[in-house]
Amino acid sequence: MPKPLWNEIYIPQAQGSANKATSARKALLSLVSVALTIKLLFFTAYGTIWENPREVIGGGSVCAQPRTGSPFSDSLYLAHSLNLSHESAVRLAGAVKIPTMSFDDMGPVNEDRRWEPFKVMHSYLRSTFPKLHAELDLTIIGGYSLVYTWPGSSSLAKPLMLTGHIDVVPSLTSLERWTYPPFSGTIDGDWIYGRGSGDCKNNVIGIMTAVEYLIASGWKPKRTIILAFGQDEEISGPRGATNIGKYLQGKYGMYGIAMILDEGGMGLETLYGREFALPGIAEKGYLNVEIQVDMLGGHSSIPPSHTSIGILSKIVSAIEDAPVFQPHIERSSPIWGYLSCIAQHGDSASVPSWIKNAIEGLDPDLDSVARKFAETSIGNRYLVQTSKAATIFHAGIKSNALAESARVLFNSRIDLFSSPAIVRHEYHKLIQPIAEKYSLLLEGVSPSPSQSIGNITIEWNSAHEPSPISPFTIASDAWRIFSQSVQASFGPDVITAPSAMTGNTDTRFYWNLSKNIYRWSPTRTGTKLNIHTVDEKIKIKTHVEGIKFYTELILQSDEEWGSDME
Repeated sequence: MPKPLWNEIYIPQAQGSANKATSARKALLSLVSVALTIKLLFFTAYGTIWENPREVIGGGSVCAQPRTGSPFSDSLYLAHSLNLSHESAVRLAGAVKIPTMSFDDMGPVNEDRRWEPFKVMHSYLRSTFPKLHAELDLTIIGGYSLVYTWPGSSSLAKPLMLTGHIDVVPSLTSLERWTYPPFSGTIDGDWIYGRGSGDCKNNVIGIMTAVEYLIASGWKPKRTIILAFGQDEEISGPRGATNIGKYLQGKYGMYGIAMILDEGGMGLETLYGREFALPGIAEKGYLNVEIQVDMLGGHSSIPPSHTSIGILSKIVSAIEDAPVFQPHIERSSPIWGYLSCIAQHGDSASVPSWIKNAIEGLDPDLDSVARKFAETSIGNRYLVQTSKAATIFHAGIKSNALAESARVLFNSRIDLFSSPAIVRHEYHKLIQPIAEKYSLLLEGVSPSPSQSIGNITIEWNSAHEPSPISPFTIASDAWRIFSQSVQASFGPDVITAPSAMTGNTDTRFYWNLSKNIYRWSPTRTGTKLNIHTVDEKIKIKTHVEGIKFYTELILQSDEEWGSDME
């Protein structure tokens, strides 16, 4: 088991040099502490590391950015020079080795043995982050979800909340295709391999490393800091985030938390000649639509004109073929904000004219903008359009027997400006003509005068609305602090621009906790690969940069914020 990062700095040793190495460790750790102390003194004197934190680039535009200089001191670069990237890699690899898989049918935590690895994970975190566990208060929720509280000295400042999850998707198939076994936690050159290395044990370990580092330096927060790590995000958080949200709302009240940062977003990407950080400031809604056709069975040698499988196939085709959901953008959309940032900060020669014309125009055709944006990629299409995908199909058990029932599940991720009710209405409109044409009841009601030959039922499950849209202009202290932390970590020329999430995170259970919810994993494009599939991996440098970002966010969040935050 790897030793804690701040307890012992990794230094390659020759035999017989143990005493010298011990002295070197103490000296080097002192240097790290001194560097951080200098930085923190500067924070105390000036409130932030910037000359003027509220000075902005771009004036009052949608994509105004903080005007920043170089950080006064950079203790994380000092740490990197002391070979701490190796220790960070070992720490993450150790967490990856623990197979905290969550399955859709997980039973109670005190009965289902598949929860056993989570006990091992708890033990690993205690031994790996001893200072954190000595300093912070820990509440265990839902069996294995962790809520750490680092009390701040100010009772007036709302807390900062950093979140992630300790569970991973199962990795039990296609094992022969992995370069290394999924739970080996192998470090190979610049990469850490294994399930959870990129989703999202890197976030959890990065956050905890940043806090361990700050505690070791002697820093104390004014603003309370909450770390919340769910146990079952990959199965929609029924025991973890669901109860974490209730617990924290009971403790801090409605909108009682200043800002929440979770996994997600689009990381850092170079677009149109400029590097952009793209946090998700909203995520789409959700709906599962389960459609079942029930008809008489019988022997396959004397089939009717239409079977349950045939009718259901027509329904699937009708839903797939119908262009009922179209790209949609409004001025309050994060994607309009994103396009504004591209137009303002991208290389003028590279930015398409349709973007510049739309942003600079007085009355842009938003439908046309949405269509053009959707045409740029399939991923971009579903940032602005409700999706519909058949994901599960069940029918038949024998080659010579007609299936009495056939069932399909459609999953829809709902556009930010739509709703589950609208989506239900569209599905129903597509199914009804088929029920009428082939003389089937629809939900027990006959749309046809002919005698019914069967019944179609629809179940609407797991529905939730699209999330609120968090602030994404420099007028928001939360957005400004987030942007400054990005620039301090990745460079003053990085532009922070809003984006959205096509998937869902644990934050759907935290909407009542804060109006400032940002979903962003601090990783550059191409340095975190193969999430949820074979050979998941992350670059060591990327993991270290994440630690740096979390440290900066904690420090910069500790300054005084405006009335919109408190």
